[in-house]
Amino acid sequence: MGGIVQDIRDPLGAVLQLLTGVLTHFVGSARSALDSELQRYLFTTVDPAAPNRALTANPAVAHLNLGLAIAADALVGGIIVAASLRSMFDRSLYARYSLQVMIPRLLLAIVLVHSSIFFMQMAIDLNNAVAGAALSLGGPVSIDVLPWSGGISAPAVAAMQASQDLFHALFAIALVVALVILVLSYVIRTALLEVLIVLAPLAAVLSVLPETRRWAEAWLNLFLVTVFMQAVQMIIVRVATAAGFGTGDGIAQSLYGLATLWILLKVPGTLHAATHVETKAHSAARHVQRSLHHALTPVRHAVRRSV
Repeated sequence: MGGIVQDIRDPLGAVLQLLTGVLTHFVGSARSALDSELQRYLFTTVDPAAPNRALTANPAVAHLNLGLAIAADALVGGIIVAASLRSMFDRSLYARYSLQVMIPRLLLAIVLVHSSIFFMQMAIDLNNAVAGAALSLGGPVSIDVLPWSGGISAPAVAAMQASQDLFHALFAIALVVALVILVLSYVIRTALLEVLIVLAPLAAVLSVLPETRRWAEAWLNLFLVTVFMQAVQMIIVRVATAAGFGTGDGIAQSLYGLATLWILLKVPGTLHAATHVETKAHSAARHVQRSLHHALTPVRHAVRRSV
């Protein structure tokens, strides 16, 4: 009865207590689910269906990769026939030169078609090794000592609920939302890696022809960014854990956790933008090279005539 009377006298306090209780209950229930998913995806790249199995060892992914490898062999045969016919009926120097350049690329493409899954697993293993080395520096890194763990820990949730700290509860909700986005990005990363592994034989064949080489380069850039974003993020986590505010459950710790999560979420976009800058630089260099070649062609002809 006394509690009801107090709620009638202080309706704002009752609403505040109810809202804080709902928010802290949401944070507490979401924390355990997010921790299990982060443990599954964040620290290493393996098959999510079997944590002790490599990603490329997934039977469905390996089977689809083999199916596209067989289809890529047929495409290689078609490219050889088309290039041979063009060299036979096209008497230009370009046709003969393109065939000479294409043969080594075809041989390399055949090797990559049938060994792509091994090379991709080597890249994934390198990512896991770099991430593991970064996390092994200093003290051990686990789910409970991450920069954002203090803000949504069980003592922090209990303190917010006891003191009706709505301001801190809102920051805890922001941490939960950011963690959901991080987990979602890793789920998408795993699915995208599986798609890229399946498409690898086709990308190897596309690297042969000049008209389709840019698609193979796009596949390679996307694969490298998708794989090694985890190693970069683990380096950031190691630095944030070592140079952070230490353990705690205050507002400062929550802000530091939000800042770390924001940097982690910016890594894929930054790496992708860096690969585009490199691609543009290569395109500009090729354009300059072609311009110089066209500009020097009359000079070469003049020199040959004078000789």
